[in-house]
Amino acid sequence: MLNISNAVFQLLVIPILIHYASPIKLGVYFIALSFGVLASILVNFGSSQTAVVEIRKATNENEKAVISAETLAIRFYPLCIAILVTIGLAAITDKGIYYLAILPMLFAEFINPQFYLTAEYKINKYSILNMAIRALVLGLIYIFRNNDQLIFIALFSSGLGMLLLNALFFKVAFPAANLFSFWPNFKRILALIKTHALIVGNGITVHLQQSLFLFALPAFASPIFLSAYGLIDKLISSCRMMVSAYSVAVMPKAAGEHLQGAAQWRTLKKQQNSILALACVCAGLVLYFFPQFILSLLLLGKSNVDAAFMIEATRLLQLIAVVPLLIALNVFNVAELILDKKFKSYFGAGLIVLLIAVLFLLFLYLGLPKYTLGYYPMIIEGACLVIYFLIIQSNRSNG
Repeated sequence: MLNISNAVFQLLVIPILIHYASPIKLGVYFIALSFGVLASILVNFGSSQTAVVEIRKATNENEKAVISAETLAIRFYPLCIAILVTIGLAAITDKGIYYLAILPMLFAEFINPQFYLTAEYKINKYSILNMAIRALVLGLIYIFRNNDQLIFIALFSSGLGMLLLNALFFKVAFPAANLFSFWPNFKRILALIKTHALIVGNGITVHLQQSLFLFALPAFASPIFLSAYGLIDKLISSCRMMVSAYSVAVMPKAAGEHLQGAAQWRTLKKQQNSILALACVCAGLVLYFFPQFILSLLLLGKSNVDAAFMIEATRLLQLIAVVPLLIALNVFNVAELILDKKFKSYFGAGLIVLLIAVLFLLFLYLGLPKYTLGYYPMIIEGACLVIYFLIIQSNRSNG
């Protein structure tokens, strides 16, 4: 429910921005939001992925309190770095105010309690409040739709809403009363950073595969294409959120099956892959054969939308029809590497795919036809699936 509501929120905000913001400002919104997500990955530092598994393994409340305190501690230094980088970007770019607008998003990620709530099966109340706050933020954005600072309001209010929500659950996830008694010493923090470095490295490289392309697009494409691609990128992001929501819901059970042995884990993985694949094949068929209908839903009607934007968005929708399936088939490959604690392999896979992304941009610079821009998501997600599959097969052979 949580990731689904976040995905729906994204898809409802974008039509408002498309109708009331210029293509140039809309492009800035997508770039600033992409940077915010990238910085949030740095702040989280892979802690949410590992903490769920560790809390499920904990045998008493004291162990859980230690894990929660260590989770907060490992996020502190990346938060400081992310804030400094954000302020630096704001100072040197002409659209710096939009980078400052994502600061609440970074603080929200610092105190993000989802790892604990998911592991303890206490996520329902959080999800309901998340929907309520998202609805309020959406209403606020709509009220200020004609304001010159609409893009800033959309970015800032989204982060502020998440910060408020996470603050409400801070005492649930973290041992607030005895936080510093559980706080790890600097040597332990360094050990945690070393352990998590490969995980966050993978998270950053995976996000860079998409955001790097978005950052580079202004050099190769028109503002209209940038806006259309930004919409499609958020649609892919929403799809990834939904697939991730499913995998997160399965993760506690997956961790248990994994502990029982490889056979049980592979049976579960095959079963869940089949369910996800069926859903994503259906979604892909709708994207390919009914792109105009999907755009009509996404844009809440097509009035006042630039015709050139609609043409670009329609073409891109058809090109990404296979992308949901590629994402779905890979999500449990990622889970397997995390459960096996193959963090070097996890980081290596992300690095290889990032290299492919950089090569694609290099080929564009050297003269690759501009119509190939739309194939980028399919190329990257396809490369992810193949590379992760090969790495897992190698690990199994050597295991």
